[in-house]
Amino acid sequence: MIYRERRDLLLRVAYSVLRELHKGIALPTAKDYYLIQRDFENFIFFLENEGYVERVLRIDTFFSLKPARLTKKGYDFLESHKYLEASYPDKQDMFKWIQADKEMYSTEAKEEE
Repeated sequence: MIYRERRDLLLRVAYSVLRELHKGIALPTAKDYYLIQRDFENFIFFLENEGYVERVLRIDTFFSLKPARLTKKGYDFLESHKYLEASYPDKQDMFKWIQADKEMYSTEAKEEE
């Protein structure tokens, strides 16, 4: 169950990041997802390495999504997960939306340490 929760959480974050890049209205930021900057950058690099985005700018410690764009694989991802659009929130409700599946799958069991 924990694996499924994490997968669904990552799916929603990926969908949101790709959607925001595609729309180009406001670039996604670490704050939008309650992530520290380094974790957010690592997630973006993951999306880039997997072929969903290209042209992420990195110079030493500088990072920017301004020149980034979706690849065909990124557009295909948005298309195959467009059912998420019906419930897509405003920025202030993003964290709740990302966590929605976690609450749905949650049980009283505790995660193993």
